Amino acid sequence: MKEVKVEDIIGRFISPAASDGKRFRDATWIPGRLILSNLNIWLIGKDRKKKIPLTTIVDIGGRLDLNTEIAHTPFYLLIKHRGPKSENLVSLITSSRREDLEKFKLSLIELLLNRKIVLVKYPVTKGGVVQRNVKWEKAQITVKENKIRLVTESRKYIKIDLDKIQLVRKDDRDVNGEMKKVLDIQFSEIEDDMEFTVEAYIYARTEILNILQQFIFGGFDKVAADIELSETEKQIIMSLYTGVSPFEIPNFLGLDVDQVEEIYDRLIKLGVLKEVRKRKEVVLTTRGKNLASEALGAE
Repeated sequence: MKEVKVEDIIGRFISPAASDGKRFRDATWIPGRLILSNLNIWLIGKDRKKKIPLTTIVDIGGRLDLNTEIAHTPFYLLIKHRGPKSENLVSLITSSRREDLEKFKLSLIELLLNRKIVLVKYPVTKGGVVQRNVKWEKAQITVKENKIRLVTESRKYIKIDLDKIQLVRKDDRDVNGEMKKVLDIQFSEIEDDMEFTVEAYIYARTEILNILQQFIFGGFDKVAADIELSETEKQIIMSLYTGVSPFEIPNFLGLDVDQVEEIYDRLIKLGVLKEVRKRKEVVLTTRGKNLASEALGAE
């Protein structure tokens, strides 16, 4: 296959930052070009040139603050990949322009996921009701900006918009008679002017599930850097993220109803929540899910 350049940005990199669990704590950022092609990531500095084949990438996202210099870098992309001797490597890339790095990351995710074949079971539940006789099907996946699209063998077209996702988690499920780790996604759909929650399971190779989950969570780590949240606000978004009803939050957290509604109003203005009905029925936005994911990961 001919190699074609997709992204080319000025930035800095550390490769590797870790190998088979050994962390290189004296690592420093190397300035250079970060090039993404349809086949590889190229990290090109003054005296070195590193190649990360896309086929070796197993996960992206998270942080590895090896030292003060890296810890003080507000955003970077962590890439987990296999080395030429099958060693488990971690590389870091960053740029002074966050928008450049975000575009680089999105293009990378699209290259890693688009046109891949997965197994999907949909709808597992619809409006809270288990759907019988729903079988696993092969499907081709496509992601773009804030959308996931799946086309199954039976020509079923599944549309998942990130801002419609209510819950996403990895869990063990029966896949054609064997217990496998799947991505369980609950999201809202509209049918005949009625909005209801549906659930889908997606099974694929571990690296595909990892990347898809990162795409859903979106953004970079420390996404909350520009938002100051109180401990109560953090508890609310984490409770919503784990499935607690917005109407149950006051009793669940032992808070006054008026206090909770005031917090909902503030979080709606910040873009962390959106109101789906009156009486303050709210759901997390993608930004809110990022905040909850980060907060849970930090515990």
